[in-house]
Amino acid sequence: MNAPAAQIPPIDVPSITPGTYVRIRREALGLSREDVAMMLDSVPAVSARRLVEWLELIESDAAEISVCVALALHDAIAIDLRILAYWMAIAEGAKPSLVDVLFAPTLNVAA
Repeated sequence: MNAPAAQIPPIDVPSITPGTYVRIRREALGLSREDVAMMLDSVPAVSARRLVEWLELIESDAAEISVCVALALHDAIAIDLRILAYWMAIAEGAKPSLVDVLFAPTLNVAA
């Protein structure tokens, strides 16, 4: 007998920029930029000070959020990848459907 699939509820589309979303998420966790910088790995190695500057650029929407950056931020501060994927698609000129990307009835994840 198969176990029931886990359900992930649909999410609301935020009306904020990607950088603001990152800042709000970081602050909600009670983390400083320095805290987040210490959680990030980079190749080649980059100083914590440079990572803090980079986070400042992201949070002010002066630096793009690539797929690699989205994954690193997700690992550090649990950024919702569906939201970041939507914003990245828009930034690259795609016209994703909000229904397809964010408002699918539910996502079934095998248990």
